[in-house]
Amino acid sequence: MSGDRGQHVGRVAGRAATAFLGLALAVIAGGAVAYAGPPSDEPSMPASDASRAPANRTEPLRHNVIADKPAWKQVTLGTHPGVHALRQALDAARVRIGDSADEILGRPAFSFSHTRLDVDLIVVRVAELGFVRLAPLSDIHRRANELGLELCPAEVAPLLRLAYTDQPLGEFLNIAMKPIATYAGELVTLSIANAGTGPVLLGGEARADLMVSPQASFVFVRPQRIALPDVR
Repeated sequence: MSGDRGQHVGRVAGRAATAFLGLALAVIAGGAVAYAGPPSDEPSMPASDASRAPANRTEPLRHNVIADKPAWKQVTLGTHPGVHALRQALDAARVRIGDSADEILGRPAFSFSHTRLDVDLIVVRVAELGFVRLAPLSDIHRRANELGLELCPAEVAPLLRLAYTDQPLGEFLNIAMKPIATYAGELVTLSIANAGTGPVLLGGEARADLMVSPQASFVFVRPQRIALPDVR
């Protein structure tokens, strides 16, 4: 770790600053706790019998039900040339960063676009993808792809964290992205949350078989539509 990393003012001091996520990840639905999986920056919760239950699917959704929803937000890739500039922007915005999130920002697999490119984002609950019970993370990604959505470049997570200044208190959004390995080899994806003490960027466990609540929300890229010429 470099010296300036230890001075990173936005980094969460210990784990106390993100303890609120125990509430953000546990959703009371129909009398049962729907669990979205613990972030790596938090202590693990014991697995329940429900987490081992097979996922159920509703009737298949039509492609246009999801992919044709209007874009929720737009971010511009290539805004920051590298991790140093990105960390400066996060510091200036007083973003608190969890340990594993802070680590993967500097990993080689965390790439930065060399050109500016606008990407449209959409928020989708797991239930909207057709799952009515806990579902494996890999199935969620695969289903979203079937419906015309794409995984986010890793760069989207901190850019969205900087842009989403009015995030509601207690909201927790998972960024659908290809997992990035920590130095210890743990696969991590990023999430953004409002802790009530300021904006938060967190890293969370991202095993393919991680069971996710149908009430959990993910941010995907909605491919931009290209108008075709009207040929008669």
